[in-house]
Amino acid sequence: MFRKLPRGALPWMNGLVSIGSLLLCSQLLLLRIPGMTILGFSPQWLLMWVIAWSVKREMIYALLGAIAAAWIHDSLMVSALPSHLPGFVLVAYFVSRWRQQRYLQEDFIILALLVFVMTLAAEVIMAFQYLLWGLGSSGMLWGELQRIGLATAILSSLWAPLLCTPLVRWWDYVRMLDRQ
Repeated sequence: MFRKLPRGALPWMNGLVSIGSLLLCSQLLLLRIPGMTILGFSPQWLLMWVIAWSVKREMIYALLGAIAAAWIHDSLMVSALPSHLPGFVLVAYFVSRWRQQRYLQEDFIILALLVFVMTLAAEVIMAFQYLLWGLGSSGMLWGELQRIGLATAILSSLWAPLLCTPLVRWWDYVRMLDRQ
């Protein structure tokens, strides 16, 4: 799959790929490229990164990655409320739990479906936060959740194979070399 890397270069290369992909996703979050938006909404790049990160990770590492991605996402927002932290952490928790129970494969179709469902879950959690803080009525939030949730879930699941599959394969390769 990948050429054999020298043993000492692997941790550096893995750190570069991990941090570089996280920063790339945060930059893609700010872009509104024509043809990549539905109803003005773009894919949830950082949530896709959290899912790819959590697929083959122990729960503690999945949660730490989710916290880092959520803090980056929140730092790029105009408003401090609501936070992406609860949604990202819950997504990382469920994805890493399913990995431990061997429900997940690294097939790109499964990853796209997983991204679709987890994006909807994260958007529902965001809507609950709006409701808890009184930032909207339940009827208004339900309508917005349908628009925002479906648009971002569809876009994210369409772009998931492009982002998640190479990252999952890279981290599988690193894990395989570590076992040798």
